[in-house]
Amino acid sequence: MVVGHAGRVVSATVTNLGPPPPRPGATPQQRAAADPMANVWVTASAGSGKTRVLVDRLLRLMLDGAKPQRLLCLTFTKAAAAEMANRLHAELAEWTMLGDTGLRERLVQLMGPRGAVQDLAPARRLFARVLDTPGGLKIQTIHAFCESLLGRFPLEAGLPPQFQVMDERTAAELLEDARNGVIATARAEPDSDLADALAVVSEYVGEAGFGDIVLALAGARGKLRRAIDSRATESREGLAGLIAATRRALGIADGDTRDSVLAEACTGKAFDGPALRRIAAAMLQSSVQDRGRGEALAHWLAHPGERAEHFDDYALVYLKGDGEIRVRLPVKATEAVEADAKTVLGIEAGRVLQVMERLKAVALAERTAALIVLGDALLRAYEEQKRLHNYLDYDDLIMRARGLLLRPGVAPWVLYKLDGGIDHILIDEAQDTSPDQWDVAAALAEEFFAGEGAREAPRTVFVVGDEKQSIYSFQGADPAAFEDMRLHFRGRVEAARQIWQPVAL
Repeated sequence: MVVGHAGRVVSATVTNLGPPPPRPGATPQQRAAADPMANVWVTASAGSGKTRVLVDRLLRLMLDGAKPQRLLCLTFTKAAAAEMANRLHAELAEWTMLGDTGLRERLVQLMGPRGAVQDLAPARRLFARVLDTPGGLKIQTIHAFCESLLGRFPLEAGLPPQFQVMDERTAAELLEDARNGVIATARAEPDSDLADALAVVSEYVGEAGFGDIVLALAGARGKLRRAIDSRATESREGLAGLIAATRRALGIADGDTRDSVLAEACTGKAFDGPALRRIAAAMLQSSVQDRGRGEALAHWLAHPGERAEHFDDYALVYLKGDGEIRVRLPVKATEAVEADAKTVLGIEAGRVLQVMERLKAVALAERTAALIVLGDALLRAYEEQKRLHNYLDYDDLIMRARGLLLRPGVAPWVLYKLDGGIDHILIDEAQDTSPDQWDVAAALAEEFFAGEGAREAPRTVFVVGDEKQSIYSFQGADPAAFEDMRLHFRGRVEAARQIWQPVAL
């Protein structure tokens, strides 16, 4: 087996072509999933024969007349692509050596009763057809497919024809250069928003943590860039718009800061001072537990100029370390002196809790704003580094291909040119497909169900995955996108009056 640098199978060498080992027949569920006439969404748990179903479906599509060059199988890793191609070529190689009885048995195992009447000659020739396919059978990673797509339409994607895909080491070096450039700019402009943002982030993370943040921002740059661009208006830049939207989502007004929230919370009009002073005096004569809280309460009330500075300590009168309101507030000895102590302290505890939640929201908004500003600067610097070298990284392949296939005025022409080249799409490990990757797959399949792209011969989508096995932190996979795309494809298939077949292995 030979796999190209982009993960595409370009040739295969099959060894050990002796008598084939016994091969059990496909289960009814596996045959349903491999049905070449149906659009299939497969839920496959570990060890359920997922790879076999993918190979069987490729075999049945080709036996049904599909041209090998019109099949596109998108896998999650190069290893998965190589494994699938190995199994496919090994099976086809065995078919060329089997006698009529043995081959007939294989076809019955694969297809069920239909295999008993399948013409044997095309099955024997299938191995040669696959090996002679121009460019090889397209069993690829999503990144490899996007690289080939962009290589075919570089100008339409806004890329120089000589672009290069850099490896992870080069990407890390450019990202480090971008980070150092951003830090240097912030130091050279100490009064800038960038310098303020860097100071906020540096306050909460160390050197190692800062590196992790840089990597996280780089990994989410597609989402960040779209979020910034989507908030741009005629009167406001996208950066400011996204920060304002974040504050609104957290319930924070534009002018709210920690100081302003505390100033409002500590003014005498914000709480019932006389009642609290009366109850603080009672607490000072109560149990040891209440005396300590009474001292903190009395001191806070007696020093208005220090209230904001000591508000966190004051909050501990009412709240536990985890932020929950104390259950025993106050003790019975205090209530014996001031009957309304529990009510008054309860009201103040609720107010203090609201203030603390508001302070958390302000802090979260300020930190998020700092990350947005830092992320925008970092990604601009990183993009400039790549532009100077005509480089793309692996995430760029997805985002650029997505942009190409969704671009108004350009996407229809690109899809038209591809329309004659892809008839069946198979997506492996779908639970680990990111929203951007789903957009690419959905755009490619759109012509299957609309207009002149919907030919008389079926053009199908096959998806296999298991939500429970997803590693959502890797490559931006999203459980919501997995379910959304199931509903999307089901709707498109049923609207085109084609067969939709859900299968659980």
